[in-house]
Amino acid sequence: MLCAIGAELSLRSIDGERRIPVHALFRDDGIEYLNKRSDEIVTAVHLPPQDGRWRAAYRKLRRRESFDFPVLGVAAAARLHRGVVEEARIVLTGVGSRPLEAADAAAALLGRRLDDDEAVAAAVDAAARLAKPLDNTDFALGWRKEMSRHFVAAVIRDLAS
Repeated sequence: MLCAIGAELSLRSIDGERRIPVHALFRDDGIEYLNKRSDEIVTAVHLPPQDGRWRAAYRKLRRRESFDFPVLGVAAAARLHRGVVEEARIVLTGVGSRPLEAADAAAALLGRRLDDDEAVAAAVDAAARLAKPLDNTDFALGWRKEMSRHFVAAVIRDLAS
C-alpha cells in the first residue's frame, strides 16, 4: 500500500541519511532483494499529503485469514475529480520477486470513471500480464495468476465505492 500511495522512506547510517520512494527499496534479486546497505536502518516513513480527492484500497489473498503472508496482494490509489480518475497507481505483490507497479493498468483508468467497465477490463488485463507467481506456496501458479485479475477488479470496485 505504501508503494501505491507514493510514500517514501528515510534510511540512516553512520554516513548520514537518504530518502527514497518505498518502491525503490525493493530489487529484483533473490540475494540482495533490498536497496538498503547492511548498516542502514529505516528511521521514518513519509506519507504524501492528501488533498481529500485520493482513495486507496488493498486486498490480500492468503491461506489463513488471520495472519498469513500474502500469496497475492493488490494495492491501488486514485485521485478523482468529479468522479474521473486524474492520477492512479496499482501495485501487485506476491506474484513476482518484488512489488510490481502496474503502470499500464493505472494508465487505463486515467480520464475515466472507476465504474467504466471498459476501463476496468483494460486495467485488469494490463495488471494480469505482470503477474508471474513464484513457486513458493502450495497454491497452483496458474490459479494465483488468474486470481490477480479478480483482485485487481475488486480493488478498483473498492476505490469506486
